[in-house]
Amino acid sequence: MESEQAQLDGVAALFVNLGASETQAKVMAAQLLKRAGQIAAERQLSEVEAVELLLKQVIEARQGG
Repeated sequence: MESEQAQLDGVAALFVNLGASETQAKVMAAQLLKRAGQIAAERQLSEVEAVELLLKQVIEARQGG
């Protein structure tokens, strides 16, 4: 399993690719991963499924739909 830092770096890299600054991307990634943990517990999902759900929402919002 990936380390938390590796997960953080991967999600942050995605946000950088979407146009965020390095600093913004790290904050956004940390927030997304924290929320994914909450969603996983609330909905009895794996953290991977919760991260996937949130990233899909981010990408859809970015694309305007």
